[in-house]
Amino acid sequence: MKDLDQNLKATCCAPGHGATGFRDIVKLACDNQRTGTCNRAEPQEGTAEFVFGRMVDMMPLDQQPSKEGCEALAAVMLDDEASAEDGPADAGIAFLGQFIDHDITLDATTKLGEVAGAVTKIRNFRTPALDLDCVYGNGPEVNPWLYEPDNRLIFGRGPTERTGPDENPLDLQRNVNGRALIGDPRNDENLFVSQVHGRMFVMGHNNNMERLSDIADAEDRLHEARAELTWEYHDRILHQFLPAVIHEDVLTPMLAQAHNMHLEDIGRLSWANAPAMPVEFSAAAFRFGHSLIRETYKLNDNPDRAEVRIFAREADAVKLDGFAPVEKDNNLDMGLFFGPGAQKSRPIDTRLPAALLNLPDSVATSDKNLAARNMIRGHLTFKLPTGEKMAEWMEAPLIDTHDKVKDAGLEGRTPLWFYMLAEAEQHGGKLGPVGGGIVAGVLLNMLIRAHSPALRPYRGV
Repeated sequence: MKDLDQNLKATCCAPGHGATGFRDIVKLACDNQRTGTCNRAEPQEGTAEFVFGRMVDMMPLDQQPSKEGCEALAAVMLDDEASAEDGPADAGIAFLGQFIDHDITLDATTKLGEVAGAVTKIRNFRTPALDLDCVYGNGPEVNPWLYEPDNRLIFGRGPTERTGPDENPLDLQRNVNGRALIGDPRNDENLFVSQVHGRMFVMGHNNNMERLSDIADAEDRLHEARAELTWEYHDRILHQFLPAVIHEDVLTPMLAQAHNMHLEDIGRLSWANAPAMPVEFSAAAFRFGHSLIRETYKLNDNPDRAEVRIFAREADAVKLDGFAPVEKDNNLDMGLFFGPGAQKSRPIDTRLPAALLNLPDSVATSDKNLAARNMIRGHLTFKLPTGEKMAEWMEAPLIDTHDKVKDAGLEGRTPLWFYMLAEAEQHGGKLGPVGGGIVAGVLLNMLIRAHSPALRPYRGV
């Protein structure tokens, strides 16, 4: 298990498929960004551990959906709260997906609506591997404020001047300004991902440290505890997250392939040559989780507390703002978010709750429609292929043009993010061949490249 931990921490040196090294697997697109990495006959020299890449050819701006068209399409994506439906996934899956996203990708340099240029020159500030660096940072020697002297992660304890009877033992460690001291500050941007980070992963590590107390050396115990938590994390992705969001017809054969430590090509997509962090995934496919978000949630079994809104407004009694201490009364009952007694997420479809179509100032001071932001970012910043073009690349069945796309004047130029949501509408609220193929392919490829023990033995869906 210690070897697994070391392998996960050093993905730039990890072996990939066969005898090929990670530096050879992660091919780079050429600087003009026209050619994707999956269709190059010869790999381009370079490394891409901390940058982005392309899976397919970019589309020129004159072939992209317009900003006005994206905004018009986003404006008709409102879900009717009165008739909102439950989807197949547990409510917590949306926030587990947000945690996964924060573990593998962070673009802190591009600007919404401005052309990004060469994506292979854009820094990814997270390691493109499922290694929990968002929890562990760079270890106790580099980030000592995350750790107790015995290498447990600090949790549930604020600065001395705030410690008292009102301190929440299930909240993240915080500084005097109330900001969480964690490996990735984005995991405190809302109550739900904050509790997933702390309750599942920080507490998970500390529980492992307690159970491994017979290992005398604190550094060895840290390595073993991290390796076991990482394995549990991979297992959760394989057997909880992916089956909840991807249709079984898409996922089942890909899981079987991953068990054999190799993914077959999908159409013209070569997984052996795929970049570690494709912009098609980070800027479109893995943003499907916004469709899972409910307008309201029940937090716990407090009889005096009804469901609360995802983004509280001034008139709401319960405030769930992120980047602030969590009150004890707002601690999540995890059984209401995962498992047989859980609330359900929304189905993945072409609708979003009102809260995401009019973001509060604490989240965005301009361009407050999250759907529009997703599509503008994908197509005007990164020049992604349209949904129709991506389906062609993947040799997937082309879905009929959605009525909302027609009304927005975008026929033949469906934004990739919207296309995958529309595809999911036809697959029972789960991602179909295009969306599911990209999401499963990228995550499973990461597990294959890490030689994750979670892939063996294969247990099916």
